[in-house]
Amino acid sequence: MSQHTEIALPDLAYNRSDYTALRAYCCKIPIERIADLYYTEDSPQVEQGLERFLIRMRNEMIERAIEHNPGFAEILKGARQGGAITSRALEILVRAADVPKPVPHRDQPISQWMRPKTVRPLREEGVVTLGQLVDLIKRRGPGWWRPIPRIGRGRADKILRWLRHWPRELGDIDDAVWAAGALVDVDQLPALDPTSPDAIAPLGTFRLPAYLSGADGANRAPAFCFIGARHDLEAINIFLARYDDQEQTQRSYRKELERLVLWCALVARKPLSSLLVDDCLAYKTFLAAPWPAFCGPRAPRHTRRWRPFAERPLSPASQRLAVIVARAAFDWLVKVRYLGGNPWAAVKDPKVAKRADPIKIERALEEDAWANVVGILQQRGRVERNRQDRVALAALLLMGDSGVRRSEAAAARRDRLAPSRNTADVWLLTVLGKGHKERLVPVSLRTVDALRAHWRDRGMDFDDADSEAPLLGPVQVPRTATAITRHEEPNENGYHSASLYQLVDAALRRVRAFAEELSLEASPLFTTDQLLRLAKTSPHAFRHTFATLAVESRMPLELAQEILGHASVTTTRIYVRAREKRIAAAASEYFGAMAQPEMERPNSVLLEAHASAAGEIDSDDT
Repeated sequence: MSQHTEIALPDLAYNRSDYTALRAYCCKIPIERIADLYYTEDSPQVEQGLERFLIRMRNEMIERAIEHNPGFAEILKGARQGGAITSRALEILVRAADVPKPVPHRDQPISQWMRPKTVRPLREEGVVTLGQLVDLIKRRGPGWWRPIPRIGRGRADKILRWLRHWPRELGDIDDAVWAAGALVDVDQLPALDPTSPDAIAPLGTFRLPAYLSGADGANRAPAFCFIGARHDLEAINIFLARYDDQEQTQRSYRKELERLVLWCALVARKPLSSLLVDDCLAYKTFLAAPWPAFCGPRAPRHTRRWRPFAERPLSPASQRLAVIVARAAFDWLVKVRYLGGNPWAAVKDPKVAKRADPIKIERALEEDAWANVVGILQQRGRVERNRQDRVALAALLLMGDSGVRRSEAAAARRDRLAPSRNTADVWLLTVLGKGHKERLVPVSLRTVDALRAHWRDRGMDFDDADSEAPLLGPVQVPRTATAITRHEEPNENGYHSASLYQLVDAALRRVRAFAEELSLEASPLFTTDQLLRLAKTSPHAFRHTFATLAVESRMPLELAQEILGHASVTTTRIYVRAREKRIAAAASEYFGAMAQPEMERPNSVLLEAHASAAGEIDSDDT
C-alpha cells in the first residue's frame, strides 16, 4: 500500500560505475555487454534486472536535475523520452546527483518535490506551489484533502508529515489553527429533528438522522467514490470547500445548498442523494413560494430567528440561481462518483427577463459625490483618534481608485505593491482575482498616503517593501473568539472580507451624518438623490465607480478590462454611458420642442383651414 501513497521524490545513491553504465546504455550498447564491463554476476543491480535499474536511475536523475534547475528541462528533453544522453547532459545529471538536496521554499512548484501522482490532482485544484498547498491546508483544516479526488487519507498524512519538516521555510501547520477549518466533523453535531418547530437551522449546526443522511441514498454511485464522503452533508461540505478561496461564491453556494438540504429533510422527507426529477421540479415550485416557516427577517445565523429565505418572495433571477447551483453541485458529485446521475439535468431554468444592463452600474457614484466622500474621510482622518476613518479611507480608495473587489482588497499584501518604474505618480499592485488569475492594478498616490497613515496607526513601517503583512488590518480587534483567534499574531492576518464590508458601511454612515451636519451651516455637499444612493451603497459600488469614471475619461476599453479583470471586453463596455447620454440628449430636445409656447407653434386651426381649402381634408374626417 505504501507505494501508492508515497509522495516525495526519492533520494539518489549511485556510484561511478552506475553513471558509466547509464551512459553506455543510452548509447545503445547491449545490456549484456554493460553487465560484463561494469558489474559482477552477483551485483544487486544485475540481480534486480540491470535494464530496469538503469531506466529507473535515468528517470530519477533527470527529475533531480530539473528539481535543482527547471531550465535543464529542455536540455534533458531527449533523455526524458528515452533518447541518447549527450556528454553535457550526463555531466548535468552527475552534478545534480552529487549536490545535497536543496531546502524547499514557498514559491517552488510542488512538482520539484513530489511525485506526479500527487502533483496532478493538486494542480487540478489550482494548487501549484508549496506555499499554496500550506495555505490550503490551513484554510480547510484536518479534512483538507477530502474535496481533492485521488488524494486519500494515507497520501494526505504523508504530505503533512513532509511539510512539517520545513516549518520555518513553508510555514507552521498548527493544529490549533485547524479548529476554524471549513470541514467540520458533522457527526459531532446535534441531530436535526424534522418534527421539531426549531428544526430550521443553518448548515454546520446539525447532522441528519440516519434515514435522511444519504448514507444509503437511492442515487449513490455504485463505483468507487473519489472523495471521502460518507453521507450527503459531508459531500456538500467537500463541494463547498473547493471554493474556500472565493468567499462570495462559497457564501452564495452555501446559501442555496442549505435551502435545498432543509427542504429535503423537512418537506420532501428524503435524502438529497435520493432526489428524482419530480422532486427537483417540486423544489423549483417551492422556490417561487416558500412555506412561511422557512421565511423571516434577516437575523444572525447563530440565533433561533434565522431563516433560509427572506420575507419577500424570491425574484425569478434568484430562483434561477438556486437551480443552477443545485445542478452544478450535482454535476460535480456525479463526476467524483458520489452520485450515480444528476436529476437536475432534466429541469429547465426558471425564465428571467434579461436586464438591459446586467451589471448594476447605477450604483456607481458621480464624480463629485465620490470626491466629497473622499474629502470628508480625509478631513475626519486628520483627527488623531479617528483611526477607523483612516483605514476606511484606504479601503475605499483601493476600491474606488483602483477598481479592486472587496475580497481582493482584503487579501492585498504589502510586498505585492511597488512604485511604477515608468510613471512617478502611480504605484502598481498585484492582486489575485477570480479564477486564480493575477493582474496588475494602478494605485494612486492619495491611496498610498492613506495606506501609509493607516500603517502608522498599526505601528508598522509602510516603506518596508519586503513586508508580507496585509495592506489593510484592524487597528482594534473585536473581543470575539473568532477575531481573537484570527489576530492572535498582530498584523499577520488582515480584515476578513465580511469585516471589511462592515468597516465601509460604518464609515459611510459617518460620512452621511457629517454631510448633513455641514449642510446646516453651508450649501449641501450631496443632492438628495446622492444621499439616498449613499444610504444603499455597498463596497462593490466603488468598483463600479472606478469603472464608470475611467471609461468616461476615455481610458481604452481593453485597458479598463485588464485592470478590472473582466473575462470579456463586452462586460467592460456596459460602463460606457455615451449611448445612454445620446438617448437622453435626443429625447430632451424632442420633448423640449413639444413643450414650446403655443404662439411659437403653427396654428392648428389655420393649418386645417388651409388644408381643407386645398381639398386635402375630407369634411367628414373633421
